[in-house]
Amino acid sequence: MKRSLLVLKLLVIIPLLFPGPREKVFHFFQSGISGNLQSAITEALAGTLGSSAAPGRPRDMALPARSADSSRDRRKWTFVDGTQVDAVLVSADSKHAQLRLLDLQGVGQVNLDQLATPDRERIQNWVEAEGVNGVAGFPLRLKDHRWPQRWREDEGVALKQVGNSNQWLSTNFQFINAAGVNRKSLESIALICESVDGALNALPLPLPINWGRDPGELRKIVIKHFDTTNPRGITAGYWEGETGIVHIFSDALIEPDRQLVVFEFDKPEKVQKYDVIVHEVTHQSTAGLIYMGVPAWVPEGIAEYMAANQFAPACYQFTNTHVTARHHINKGLLGDRIVKDRKMHLTHLEIMMDRDVQAWNQLCDTQPTAGLVQYSQALILIDYFFHRDHRDGAHFRRYLECILSGVPEEEARARHLLRNRSYAQIEQEIIKFWGPLGFTISFETQGDLRDGDVDIDWAAESLQRTIASRRAMGGVTK
Repeated sequence: MKRSLLVLKLLVIIPLLFPGPREKVFHFFQSGISGNLQSAITEALAGTLGSSAAPGRPRDMALPARSADSSRDRRKWTFVDGTQVDAVLVSADSKHAQLRLLDLQGVGQVNLDQLATPDRERIQNWVEAEGVNGVAGFPLRLKDHRWPQRWREDEGVALKQVGNSNQWLSTNFQFINAAGVNRKSLESIALICESVDGALNALPLPLPINWGRDPGELRKIVIKHFDTTNPRGITAGYWEGETGIVHIFSDALIEPDRQLVVFEFDKPEKVQKYDVIVHEVTHQSTAGLIYMGVPAWVPEGIAEYMAANQFAPACYQFTNTHVTARHHINKGLLGDRIVKDRKMHLTHLEIMMDRDVQAWNQLCDTQPTAGLVQYSQALILIDYFFHRDHRDGAHFRRYLECILSGVPEEEARARHLLRNRSYAQIEQEIIKFWGPLGFTISFETQGDLRDGDVDIDWAAESLQRTIASRRAMGGVTK
């Protein structure tokens, strides 16, 4: 959950505690289901494609059970015209219900008046008995729109200081400005933080954004100087699972006006690693994935994807993501050096896609370079399932729908990500795609970084330095 200052990304997760009670507001995202027939649901689902508690989770915080066979409402549901569908009841309110069809293992939404009276009453009784604010279960944000090309936060951020303290409030965040950064920098940081949820919601994925958080509860961001006694070491920032707080070290973000060529003085810039804010706030927003025990490559890959595709504060570009992914991966290791070719030794997918948070953290602690590589691999995997496996990430969407509605992760992975393919077949697709783009990938028992893996384009480097020097001296380049 944390990113290192220059080269190493060292990650330490303390016992995970969810910061608040379960979500209380049911946001409905229609999935195109309008009829009362089984075929209507089947068409809506098929057309887009072609209970263990998490360690340290509060006892009073429920999450969807991770066993499809033990789901409380797996049964045949009857519609008013007599047709039936074999499905699991996921969530409901007074007017709608979400069902996971067992034959397609995808979630759809229906109006209660489309169901036969006994089934409608069964759901209404459940909502009345167990609902919170009129909502029972864990509603998913059902989506089927195309992948967006871009997203940006158009509105400015209203930032208000609390008295004469170091506390500042925006719409959704409370900032503790312990580092004393100036207001202009603080406004930039606030704008980036406020943009993350909007960008996540723009994706056609049922992400558990702010599951377990009370509506109106402000999320906390602490901005401070490096603490050499911090057991996490020197990092650009980290998300703290036990409190839900994001810690940001201003020393890694604010560039003093002491260089010849910088983009903006005293403001977070891409080259000055403001992407760490996006990474950590993404974890804060989608913490439910981690608490449910999803393999680490999923939340880490999503956080890296969001960080890689923010090209300016609160502005995201979701086209040509292979370009931004390559730049992000190389920048994390080499800064702004121009890379001609890079050998990447990645972990076999059968191992990587099964690696939990504890194993992920342990690798970061014991083998820092291998820990860095697994972040890069998580981004490559997410980019594959978002854009290469299906142009709108539909298979990954169904994978998330299954996990968040109670299907064991291994079953959801086999059904929607593997789809009768071997891990080796997917590895070959990834190797073939990235080869012409500057990454020579091999899959091994353990990924790592080795001497001679990076080939710097020295001619381009020399040209870049010449141009930068002339600009700094007021010269004109042609």
